[in-house]
Amino acid sequence: MRWVPCAAVVGLFAAASAPAALAEDKPAVDFLDHAQILSSSDEEAVKSQAQSMHLPDSVHEVVYATYPNSGEDFSRTLLHDLAREHPQFISNGELQKNVLVIAVGFEPNSMAVRCGAQVCRDIKIYDAGRVDGILDQMRPALEDDDYTVGMILATRAAADPTVRRQYAQEAPTWSMFIATTSVIVVLAAVGLITYLLTRRARLRKRFDYIAGVRDSAEELIERTEARINALQSPLAGDSLRVQWRFLVNQYTDARPTLKALEHVQDFSSHAASIKESYKALKQIHTAAAQIDSLEKFCDGDTAVRAGETQWLLNDAQTALSRQPDNASLRQMTQRISNLSQDLSRDDFDFAFARLLEDYHPLVGALPERLYPQRDRQTPPLLGTPEWRPGMGTHYMPYRFAGFWVANNNVSSQLPNPYRF
Repeated sequence: MRWVPCAAVVGLFAAASAPAALAEDKPAVDFLDHAQILSSSDEEAVKSQAQSMHLPDSVHEVVYATYPNSGEDFSRTLLHDLAREHPQFISNGELQKNVLVIAVGFEPNSMAVRCGAQVCRDIKIYDAGRVDGILDQMRPALEDDDYTVGMILATRAAADPTVRRQYAQEAPTWSMFIATTSVIVVLAAVGLITYLLTRRARLRKRFDYIAGVRDSAEELIERTEARINALQSPLAGDSLRVQWRFLVNQYTDARPTLKALEHVQDFSSHAASIKESYKALKQIHTAAAQIDSLEKFCDGDTAVRAGETQWLLNDAQTALSRQPDNASLRQMTQRISNLSQDLSRDDFDFAFARLLEDYHPLVGALPERLYPQRDRQTPPLLGTPEWRPGMGTHYMPYRFAGFWVANNNVSSQLPNPYRF
């Protein structure tokens, strides 16, 4: 239970001091969930907690952002995205003075807290150890995939100016040591209770999800499998069916556990079983939704086609920004842009597949130093939020390519579309 000490410290600092001036009005709360890791109930939980905390009255808006890839400097990636995609939070190249941002990134795993000028002053963000102290509160929960908990704990830490990383100092006197220890023991209990209650709520939500969807899982699998087999598109080839079969096998392995959970009364004592079952069901449902989107893409849904071509164009433009003199990449971005202007063509999915096949070697041929640093062990597969049509059947996007480019021994074990 490595998360307990840090969780306890959150409670310690949250209760140890009075916050800055209390907000008379609740701050607005916004979510920019680019990584698609938060459900609507997650967002409700975070929003409710954020608006009940004693944040300084200068905080008019709290923004929670998630990103599937962090870039080399996550804090800079965050600010750049807000300036480009969400300019309402930006003024003169900096955050609006009354905004607090808490962000989580992946590829590699990253965290950030940013604030506008007035908020930064009120939460004393520039004090020694302050930023590290806030991020330290998030880390254990995020490592346990408890994103909701991590965001709540980070917000609580931001609201309490005394939360900071403690660096090595001169040894305290015995009296101070005893007093400090006593406070820590009492407040650690408060922090632990807070964390466990939040964790229990997350477990409850997963348990309820399992109960709500397990009876329809078999029908969903059968229906989705029929749809995959009916798709006559290069984007729905053997590799896609292999990925789908892996998810079905994972569900089959979890079926005895799912059956056992039907008779569980005290769900809190079955955390491991619930996590296993939740993952199997969640990935099946995510994959089914992705197959539904792929079917619409192939059947001529221009809105879906526009979204996918724009995603691919953004990926190619990001790669081009790292090597602006690359004529092949520049030509590729133009081809993608041209296709995005012809969304109703009958052979759109075939044209899109040809683009992906041509794009794949361009991504693999870039100098290694130009790739974002990655530590991801598993490529984006069907059933994970990062998967898009063509991944694993035709190409690996630039934003996910860094790890495999730098690890040929790992890359060589993957199917060709993920290999460089």
